[in-house]
Amino acid sequence: MAECTSTPTNSSLRLTAKVAIVTGGASGIGEATARVFAEQGARMVVIADIQDDLVNRVAASIGTHRCTYVHCDVADEEQVKYLVQTTVNAYGQIDIMFRNAGIASPSKQTVSELDMSQQLFAVNMHTWNSGVRETRSACDIGGAREGKHYLHGERGWQPR
Repeated sequence: MAECTSTPTNSSLRLTAKVAIVTGGASGIGEATARVFAEQGARMVVIADIQDDLVNRVAASIGTHRCTYVHCDVADEEQVKYLVQTTVNAYGQIDIMFRNAGIASPSKQTVSELDMSQQLFAVNMHTWNSGVRETRSACDIGGAREGKHYLHGERGWQPR
């Protein structure tokens, strides 16, 4: 992974004091996102993944003062609940939920032939819904600031 060569000043850090969850953070886009969030001042980046060895190395390279890891299979709703609840319990809030975990179909298919097997659907589609529901529920309990849910975009997601 290429290192960031610019060093932002404290006044230019966009994520100061934010708590972020990044699913699928062991490699690729998820790893890069976790690193950028930490570089941009996030108070804590919680990486959720099933690749324990890889993600432990990523978290250690970012620094345990800024990054931690929770083993989480996003296809399992109970594990997503545990991820959200332990994050809120440890850090008092969730400001960002970056749902990046995903799997590819093992066969070459066209869009019209796409086989949405149960595992493929659970990881790539169901996780989006359960991630939003669990994070929103945690925000309703007290993890949100100023009554806003910071799940989508800079302005946040307004509660009902």
